[in-house]
Amino acid sequence: MHLDFSALVRELGTPSKLLVSSTPELAEEVEKEARERVGPKRGASNLYRKPVYSIPPDLFTGIESSPAEVLRELGLATTFVTASPFADIARHWAHVRYCATLKSNQKQVLALTPAGSDIVHHHKVAQSEQLGVGLALVVAKRILERKYPGWLFSSVDVDVALAAGFLDGVGLVRQKNKATMRPDYFLVGRRAGSRSSGCKVYVLECKGTHGNAYHSRKQLATASLQVGSIEVGARTLPSLMVASRLSTAGVSIDVLDPPGDDDLWEGTPGELDSLLSEDPGPQRWTSGKPTFEQFHARQRELLGSQAFQTSDAELRSAHAAYEASLDELPVIFQVPEDGKQWLFRILARNAAHSVLRFAGDNTSASQFTSPRTADLQRLPLDDPAPDWQSFTVSAESSFASHRFVGVNYSMPLPDGASLEIFRGVEKGMYENLHEGRISAYLRRAHQLRDAWAPVVRGASARSGPHQAVSVGSDGTGLRIRVV
Repeated sequence: MHLDFSALVRELGTPSKLLVSSTPELAEEVEKEARERVGPKRGASNLYRKPVYSIPPDLFTGIESSPAEVLRELGLATTFVTASPFADIARHWAHVRYCATLKSNQKQVLALTPAGSDIVHHHKVAQSEQLGVGLALVVAKRILERKYPGWLFSSVDVDVALAAGFLDGVGLVRQKNKATMRPDYFLVGRRAGSRSSGCKVYVLECKGTHGNAYHSRKQLATASLQVGSIEVGARTLPSLMVASRLSTAGVSIDVLDPPGDDDLWEGTPGELDSLLSEDPGPQRWTSGKPTFEQFHARQRELLGSQAFQTSDAELRSAHAAYEASLDELPVIFQVPEDGKQWLFRILARNAAHSVLRFAGDNTSASQFTSPRTADLQRLPLDDPAPDWQSFTVSAESSFASHRFVGVNYSMPLPDGASLEIFRGVEKGMYENLHEGRISAYLRRAHQLRDAWAPVVRGASARSGPHQAVSVGSDGTGLRIRVV
């Protein structure tokens, strides 16, 4: 079988419609699934889930994406897999292994390719999980940047962030253990205007399946428990739950929005740079089962009874139910009220770290790493600063008239040509992060965000050697081409 790599690359860069849905009917179906099917299997832990709601159609109508954008988001989200001298190649592999799995179909809808669909079951599980992450990040960021114009949202792995603050409970998530269910990512939003700066944070749970709408509803019902496991100042964070169904007929994406409080910090650009210039240091918080007060408040939220006064008899009954179900309740990670600023600093610094890692600059990224997180990323026999942690940018390339710096990989093809993959960051934004100036990076990201759509369209329409280009609002860029 002859594979036309030029056609493959052209498909990677072709924008397609995303079939996104979020309706009150979907929210009701997920709530019913959580109560009647998922709940009995999860025991009392399901009593601590968050209620789910639909989001306004104007936040998701008309969203388009390309396979290249999904792969760029997936590669960026996995930059914290660093405990190996081959981690940089692993990030490159995230862009390569799924190159032939998505394309625009005859209806200009993003869909699974026949090759992507024709795989054995255990590969389908891995594929749906990985592509579910990439698709969820594309959709969630687009929704939040529509909801909050002028804000830039970046993904930070939940376990990486929590490891800097909690002494226990962070690590491998065992899905069958009702007490260790956590969401996948924080989405940290930052604004750096001329007079004010701010930070918002959401939690995101990404789901993917090759199954039907029922499987998607079941995944979202489970997600409603996962997104409720993190609290800040005794309040839950707002959440997005995104479930993608992969099919050759088109990728269908369901989105629901459990509520919460999203503001972490406000101040001036000068205060922002001062706060983020130094590592805030580790905390020594411990995770644990919710207190009765937390449990009772979550129950009232789930039942929609916050506005009603609880009688003494109802309190006694609730306390008895709490005592009886304590062993089955989930582990909660609660950041105290006075830890809000610490969480903002950790998330914003980790987002900067991720962008620099994406460009291959491990040296500059290290300025934004907390010591405890760095210890988790180091192999047991490593020296304190192994050579591979000193990698830096090694290539420079132009996307239209914009200069990017990063890393370049080339893979030989059967016909004597090569598949070249470049990933990096717009040069001005890179220099700001390299020098630790996060406010300047955010301002430049805001100035350039409208410039990237013409760059991507121009690359896909270009005659001659085919190439696929994706550039994010954060300045990260991916280009795949045959040379």
